[in-house]
Parts: sequence; C-alpha cells; structure tokens
Amino acid sequence: MVTTPKAKIAVMGSYNVGLVVNARRMPEWGETILAEGFSECPGGKGSNQAVSVARLGGEVRFIGCVGRDHYGDDAIRLLTGEQVDIAHLKQVEGATTGVGFVFLNEHGDNCIIVDPGANLHVYAADIDRAISAIDESDTLLVQLESNMETTAYAMKLAKDRGKTVILNPAPAQANVDFLLEHATIVTPNESELKILSGWEPSRPLEEQDCIMLARRLLAKGPKAVVVTWGELGALIVLADEVIHVPTLQVTAKDTTGAGDAFNGALALALAEGQTIREAVQFACTVGAYTVTGQEVIPSLPTRVQLEAFCRQHEGVGEGI
Repeated sequence: MVTTPKAKIAVMGSYNVGLVVNARRMPEWGETILAEGFSECPGGKGSNQAVSVARLGGEVRFIGCVGRDHYGDDAIRLLTGEQVDIAHLKQVEGATTGVGFVFLNEHGDNCIIVDPGANLHVYAADIDRAISAIDESDTLLVQLESNMETTAYAMKLAKDRGKTVILNPAPAQANVDFLLEHATIVTPNESELKILSGWEPSRPLEEQDCIMLARRLLAKGPKAVVVTWGELGALIVLADEVIHVPTLQVTAKDTTGAGDAFNGALALALAEGQTIREAVQFACTVGAYTVTGQEVIPSLPTRVQLEAFCRQHEGVGEGI
C-alpha cells in the first residue's frame, strides 16, 4: 500500500485566548447592557489556522510566542494535543499571552478586540532558529497579529526559498505594501480589502469594486488575491482572470473562526496540489462547516466530518 505524504505547512502567527461574551447587541459608549453568556476558549488566528490544517490531515509547524502564564500553558497543551509541532513556540517572561475579546450577537455576527501581548515577541532571530520549519514545509501561512517586521522577514525568507506564501491580512492594517511584495496569495475579506486599499469603510463594495481593488493589490506583488465573501463564497482575482467560487448555504451560529478555517484549508489544499479554484472551493466548504458550530476550535472539521457535511448538504466539496 502506497502512503501519500502529508502536505506540510508552516504557520507563523498568534496564539490568543478568546474571552467571548454573548449579547443581543453591542452597547453604546457609556452604556452597560446585560450579557447572555460568557466563555473562555483558545484562539488566535495563527493557532486556529494551524489546528485547521492539522484537523484536515496536514503536517503543521507553528512558529510563535506565548507568555509564561496559565494561558501560555493552555496553548502548549492545546497545540500538542492537536498534533501541531510546537518546537518553535517559545514562552517568555514579562509578557502576557495574547487575549482576544469577542462580542457575539444573537445572529452569530461578531466583532473582536485583540491585545497581542507575547505575540509581538517573535523576532528575526526566532525565524532564523525556525528556518528548518520553513525549509521542510510547502507553504508559509501568516497573519497580522504578530510583530510586523518579523512577519515580513519570515515571508521574504520563505519566498526566497521558493515557498508559497499566504498572507491573511487580519486584523487589517493600512500601509502593508512591504508585506504584499513577499506574498504569493493574499486573502482579505471585504472589510480588510477596504482597509488595505484605503477605501472608505462605510462605502459599500460591488463586485467590480472588489475586482478593481484586488487588482491594485496584485500590482504590489502577489500572484492572486482571494476575497472571502461569507455566504456568497469567495472571489479569486488573478492578473488575467476572475473566478467566483460559491459556497454551501448554511445557518450560521458563530462566524468567529470562519476566516481562520478558510485560510488553514486553503494552505493545505494548495500544498496537496489542488488548483487555486479547487483549493478555494475546499476552503469555502470548510468555512461553511465551521460557522455551524459554536466557538472556533470545537468547530474546525476533520476530513471525515467534512465529507459527511457535504453529503448532508448535497454538495460535493472539490478535493475533499
């Protein structure tokens, strides 16, 4: 029997503990409202994406930093239990593990405030020490919850070594052209695309606007921009082609981890040799599965769970 080698992904990024409060709506400034539930759960875009890859059958190495506190200990237990290689996850004194404050309404929509904490303590020297993790991987996946200069350094090293570099520009920040030049694929949602492009946040985006703004990003270095559209799926913008990829229609309970699930799945599928269209279709299906659950980590699917999900929804997820 021939065993197919696992796709290998390096994730450089964040670990945050999520402090989640449920309420019918957000309070106005100066107002106090009663919540309808509170939970504490592991999170952070980097660790969520790493677990997404591992659950789907990939071999994943995580490069990051947590505090020497009980949240940091929780991170080590979680990632080890999920079969994520944490040889390059360091614990530091004097910095708290990152925290994300998640506000979730009754429709499953969320907004998040993040204190990066120890996530900012990953430096170029740490990347140099972790270079074997990048060399042994097919793809490097990064986000914007870590030290930005270190992120750029890791991206350049990976690109120079011929690796696929996926930049998930979240939480979105302006003036990141120095990252875009090292990215192979950039994966903004609509609000992130606006911020990256200097578009007025309250101004709606039509499809042609998305294409125009995505092409502006392409001019800065990436080979592809994949705009995630929630229930509408995703839009792949290439230099000479635009592809709309639909997704399965589901009832969302919690959208908090959809983007992380999508990005982990995209990195895995591309490393497995799927075309970008197939990989985005696969990632959309993983994102759709994730929003039907509550909290991020418990909602990330295995390959078996994903196959059953597609059968239930009469969908055939490409490349599953």
